[in-house]
Amino acid sequence: MELEQDSSLTLPLFLFDETLSERDLSTPDLSLSVLLDDDLLTQLCQNPAQDSSIAITIADYIIEAHNPAFADLTSEAHHAQLTLTHGPLLSAVLDTQSEQTFVSPQMDMMPTFDLGDEDE
Repeated sequence: MELEQDSSLTLPLFLFDETLSERDLSTPDLSLSVLLDDDLLTQLCQNPAQDSSIAITIADYIIEAHNPAFADLTSEAHHAQLTLTHGPLLSAVLDTQSEQTFVSPQMDMMPTFDLGDEDE
């Protein structure tokens, strides 16, 4: 996964329960989208040491329901965070007011930068 400033990052979210390991990754319950502004991208450009992680709380994000059973969750209170682990690998966690937790699979990521070196 490539990360670019001022682009949108969208991660699939799955209900964290006993069926998680059997779920089809192409049919998430929800998706979380966040704009990669300068501050968030700076935080994501870290690579934690092995056996450690970095949690990044995000305030501005959009939740979209793909499974009709969770459509009401988009209007209730929730909070989200992104987690970086060594690799770097990126994942997301969403906790809802109704005490449900949704997680995304870990994804390889590589920030990209425009250094202005393009041929003219």
